[in-house]
Amino acid sequence: MIALTPALRDIAGPLGEPTPYKDVLLLADHEKDGHPPAVRLNLGEAHQAPHPSLVAAIQSLPAHAHGYLMTPYGSPVLREVLRSYITTTHRLDGVGELGADYDVASCAGHTRSVMGDFGRLLIEESDRARRGPLRGGVRALVRGNRPIAVTSDPSWDYAGVLGPLGYDLRTFGVRREGRYQPDVTEVAQVLARARRDTAGPVILVVNPQHNPSGAHWRSEVVRGMIRAALATGAAVLVDDAYYGVVDPGVVPTSALAILLDELRGTGSSARPRWLAVRSLGKQFACNGWGVGSQTASPDTLRLLGELLTRRTYPGGPLEPAMAAWLSSPDSRRFLDHHNERLATKRAEVGRLLADELRYPPHGYFTGECSTYMLIRVPPWVVDEGLDYRRLVLKRTGVLLGEARMSSPGRPQISQGDHARLYVGAPEEVVTGALKAMASAGLTWGKSSWR
Repeated sequence: MIALTPALRDIAGPLGEPTPYKDVLLLADHEKDGHPPAVRLNLGEAHQAPHPSLVAAIQSLPAHAHGYLMTPYGSPVLREVLRSYITTTHRLDGVGELGADYDVASCAGHTRSVMGDFGRLLIEESDRARRGPLRGGVRALVRGNRPIAVTSDPSWDYAGVLGPLGYDLRTFGVRREGRYQPDVTEVAQVLARARRDTAGPVILVVNPQHNPSGAHWRSEVVRGMIRAALATGAAVLVDDAYYGVVDPGVVPTSALAILLDELRGTGSSARPRWLAVRSLGKQFACNGWGVGSQTASPDTLRLLGELLTRRTYPGGPLEPAMAAWLSSPDSRRFLDHHNERLATKRAEVGRLLADELRYPPHGYFTGECSTYMLIRVPPWVVDEGLDYRRLVLKRTGVLLGEARMSSPGRPQISQGDHARLYVGAPEEVVTGALKAMASAGLTWGKSSWR
């Protein structure tokens, strides 16, 4: 229809094979009905190969780069590049000392895994402080000691990462009428209630280049959130998945710099645990590589490294290839061009929603960062109780994403009246999808299906 897309079997295995992914079931039903493979704009799919220079970097690596690493901090060559890259791009000079206040490592796997290790670390430390060392496995967490994570609603799948560890999720709202900016007072109130409700760990998740709205949180908002976390003794998890993916002219809010600035003058014993992760796969269009960075105090990095060694041997050629790419001027040129194209696509999506799908201004938000944006489900779809994503897939062969991501195998989360659109695909794919929706009558006001 719009572009060549892989058959479902190529990304998910044979039709009918057991799967925890709800979207795979939707796609399988679509293909079983005789339709060609759907255009997937739901998760962050790869519609084209990474830059040739990035791919070529794998082919010129030494033999040892293809084996295991004897360090939990990722590829040594990537780590050295990242220590400079993170310090420079996050503007950390003057707010912290590398090697003392913070240090940097690669993730040695997806940032999702590192977030989970961070949540696990906080639980284990809290448990040891209360009741001594663990014996005979993980103890059941009793009410009053359950860990709590505080995040925005809607948000990325923090519930899927932290929920299985025992965390209760508490949320603060981010809404279209407020341009998806958090209300610092509300964040402080949620944190205070969480601190009263548990003797266990509390985490505040800060996602300044917000997924799924594409909103860029203002620096004063992020500073207020971090101050509220520090006032309650909460740990801070900074998710900088899209820190490098912002519109031209936008200076990304560096929550990491703000956090280190707020911690200055605080004794090490009084500092809460904190972690910042950044995805490199998302900014260089290679999500499946699972390459990113983690920044924390040196002590926290050491403990996270110990947790990593429990579950895997790190290694592989993708990290040194990323190091070579980051050191090349091609990477900067690619990112500048990538961000220019995203800004153009966001503007064109907004135009199509307004002109062809007849959306009012409050029905969508184009944003200025990340590769996603939120669109409202047309009121008539809500009134008729229809499954909007299934309806769009049936009529157009396009799969949109969940506004509130749900983790495979976890309880489904109510999606409310929004859906998420991935705008990282080529422009003809994204605009073709919207034009197909307009042609199928999926406009703001109900129209006949043509």
